[in-house]
Amino acid sequence: MKKQIRILSAGTLAVFSVALAAGCAADKARYVEAGGPETVVSLNQVDIQDFQTATDALVADMLLWDAFSGTKKPVVALSRVVNDTTDNFNTDLLTNKVQESILKSRKAVVSMSMSVDRGADVVRQDAAALGAAQTVVPDLTLSGKISEVAARAGSTKQVSYVFSLRLVDVKTGNVVWMGEKTLTKQGEKNAVGW
Repeated sequence: MKKQIRILSAGTLAVFSVALAAGCAADKARYVEAGGPETVVSLNQVDIQDFQTATDALVADMLLWDAFSGTKKPVVALSRVVNDTTDNFNTDLLTNKVQESILKSRKAVVSMSMSVDRGADVVRQDAAALGAAQTVVPDLTLSGKISEVAARAGSTKQVSYVFSLRLVDVKTGNVVWMGEKTLTKQGEKNAVGW
């Protein structure tokens, strides 16, 4: 009887060891496709796939606007994107993706010759002061904002992130295009996949 107990204990120990090793192997860090179905979905923060989804949708819509369909490529200056969420992240993650998408479309030129972090009004003043100087004056400035709206029902939490972009004509100060993409996440805790 004692032998059976020892064999059973050894078998239980072996099963436990295998299960522990398998669990540890699953927790090891590995590479996944950025924005792919295996990325972590966080309820309380903007994820890399959120930036990708919002950028793809907003830039695709923006590039359908008439100014991007002519033979003359407009010069776009990227301005500030305001982070109006409870999550602290670098908004360059959005503006860099927007810039890359615009350049890859070959429908516009992105200007870095003027400081546009101060807003469209200052760019318009700088453009008027420069006149026909050698510096390329942008035709448009692109600015934006990322906002957050949260709700809860019982143990289920819902967070919506609203990505807004707008194009302003530098000469007139008129808003010539606006786009918005809302991404909503819902659950009780963070998860893998989306």
